[in-house]
Amino acid sequence: MHSSSLTLSPGKVSISNYHSVETLKCSHRRIYFYNCQKKGSLLDIKGSVFRPHRMHSHHSHSGDYVSHASDSLDSIVELAASKGFEIFCLTEHMPRLDAKFIYPEESDKNYSVDHLSGDFARYLQHAERLQNQYNSHSSNAQKHGMKLIIGFEVEGIDESHISYAKGLLLQNKVINMTVGSVHFVHQIPIDFSPEQWLEAREATKEKTTRALFRDYFELQYKVITGLKPQVVGHFDLIRLLQPKDEVDPETGKLVKDIDIEKEWPEVWTLIVRNIQEVASYGGLFELNSSAIRKGWDTPYPKKDISKAIIEHGEARFCLSDDSHGLKQVGLNFHKTWKYVTDDLQLEWIYRLDLDENNQTIVKKEAVKKLSESDFWKQYEVVEGV
Repeated sequence: MHSSSLTLSPGKVSISNYHSVETLKCSHRRIYFYNCQKKGSLLDIKGSVFRPHRMHSHHSHSGDYVSHASDSLDSIVELAASKGFEIFCLTEHMPRLDAKFIYPEESDKNYSVDHLSGDFARYLQHAERLQNQYNSHSSNAQKHGMKLIIGFEVEGIDESHISYAKGLLLQNKVINMTVGSVHFVHQIPIDFSPEQWLEAREATKEKTTRALFRDYFELQYKVITGLKPQVVGHFDLIRLLQPKDEVDPETGKLVKDIDIEKEWPEVWTLIVRNIQEVASYGGLFELNSSAIRKGWDTPYPKKDISKAIIEHGEARFCLSDDSHGLKQVGLNFHKTWKYVTDDLQLEWIYRLDLDENNQTIVKKEAVKKLSESDFWKQYEVVEGV
């Protein structure tokens, strides 16, 4: 079995081959132990069973720095380590630049854009302290057995925000990665409420869902080409709040049943273009389990786009929980894994890592091997096994 690692840096991509994921950097390998004890419907993890293959998540938030999240960053990181994550990416939101983008829960705290900037600066300092604690070669760090990667989630609202994100990357060398996301279209949130989703649709030229999808993927392309994010966040988030009973005026079908490739071909062309662009620089597409807690039966992206990523994006999937608090760390990862193995039938899962120079690299691991991981035992109680 052969794998490769990919170093990502602005304007430069270098690839080095290594023999296998299992033997890579064997001098830094550690043995991890745990013992699962049933406690109601939860698991306590502490103690003594060998765990050869561990897990990774590339997208997370905390209540320390995000008003719609809960729990401290320290407690979230500690829980991720106890659950068996080997790689855990810290990705608080970048600041938004205008008061009109302040969310209601931030207004309730009398927040301004200055508060958002201040929180982000404190986040980077906090994340660096945690990274030094968890990533060092001290005996205490080895006890945790987890590596933290510092990043942020892009607010791809418009070109001003994309440009600002570029500046953050240039000014803050502590940042290892970004999650490239779009939460606003026509400067209106598309994942906050159904009412605002409809407002964004009305802001399109044609005032249709088809046009809103088109404009979303056009903006996503600007994020992808402008920043080359290592991870593309929730690729089809635009679908989350679309009305379930809406009829497409051109086809007469329910919008939720539209075959985008066949019936909205101009939108599908944009989707494929975006996928190919990400693949061209070695980026990853997250399988984001948060969609399941929000009512979907799959993670983001849905199967049609996931299949397109397999065909046009080299199947470069990574895993994310997009957790916003302790209760969501690793939530529905077992259901996401079923999507990986049964629906998509993937051979590899990709992940970010840091090399000895703290440069961001990409590794891939065999799905078959990860399926054998003791990580999954913590979900057996939840499933009633």
